[in-house]
Order: sequence, then C-alpha cells, then structure tokens
Amino acid sequence: MKIIKLLLLLPVFFLLLGCPGDDDLTEDTPVALKAVTYEVLYFKFTPDTGNNSSRLQYEIKFTNPNAVPINGFHRITLNADGLVTTSISTNHSPCYTIDANSTCTLSFDKEDSFDIGLVNAIELVAVEYILKID
Repeated sequence: MKIIKLLLLLPVFFLLLGCPGDDDLTEDTPVALKAVTYEVLYFKFTPDTGNNSSRLQYEIKFTNPNAVPINGFHRITLNADGLVTTSISTNHSPCYTIDANSTCTLSFDKEDSFDIGLVNAIELVAVEYILKID
C-alpha cells in the first residue's frame, strides 16, 4: 500500500518541482514593446537667408512609452522641390537610445550655399522610429 501511495505522489512531486519559477521566465520571456511616438516641435525652411544660402531647421521629440530603455533608428523623409529624400540615423546619432518612459529631442539646423543648388521649398513628408531588436 505504501508503494502505491509513493508511486502516485512521485509524479506530483516532480511536476511541482519541475515547473520554472517566475524568475526563470524573465530571461527568455519576450517583451512586447509599444511603438515610439513623435511630435514635430519645430520645422522651418528659409529659401533665402540673405547670405547666398538656404537654411533648414527642425526639432522632433521622440517619446519612449515603454518601461525599458530602447535602441533604434529614426528616419526622416523630406520633399525638396519634388525630390523626395530619406535620411536614416546611425547608432552614433542622437536619440539612438531613449531611456524608459522618457523623451529625446532631435535637433537639426543646417545652412547650404546656393552653389549646391537653389531650393524653393522643403516639406516634411514622414518621420519614423524603427526599434532595434537584439
């Protein structure tokens, strides 16, 4: 009789001790990340600064709504007189890392000589933040 009880309790014992605890799951459990949002704080194109040049200025605030820090790349698409261009950041760019539940503001201010070419208008087409998943 004792052997039968032991044989019945043994699988239950292994089942209870064989289950991983919550601490064991944290390393392999994937975290569902929310998308980084953005807000255009400032965008201005001056076609003629009076110094034989044009000037583009903008500030974009990226917000990380996640409880963990994130890494990623921003992509800015502009339309300059019908020529659409997209710039992609690198891992050395500002806002590559954004702390948990915080923001990062990307600032851009560049003046170009008319020697490069005369641009009449530049408009912001799109802003994206692509998360880098390791």
